[in-house]
Amino acid sequence: MLWGKLTDRAKGVFADLLDNPSGRPNGEDLAKRLGIPNGKYGIAGVLAWPGRHCTAAGRPLPIRNDEGAAGGSTYWIPEIPARLFAQARAASDSRTTED
Repeated sequence: MLWGKLTDRAKGVFADLLDNPSGRPNGEDLAKRLGIPNGKYGIAGVLAWPGRHCTAAGRPLPIRNDEGAAGGSTYWIPEIPARLFAQARAASDSRTTED
């Protein structure tokens, strides 16, 4: 399961996008909101390993992006993957609180 392999910062990016499905933040804004250093480059770095894990599993990274201008790419998670990741996050959270 990808969720369990994510770093705390990557979980923060996924959580932010899951919790704000109508928003499509750019890399600079997302990094600032989550306290990730190096702005849009930091976001790209945070998503590098999740992308590798997805590739190894034969799946695409569920986060989509459109290249933008000054603020970098805009990011979002499409509806169906968002539902699946929300369920995985909830299951992970319930296991954590039971421990």
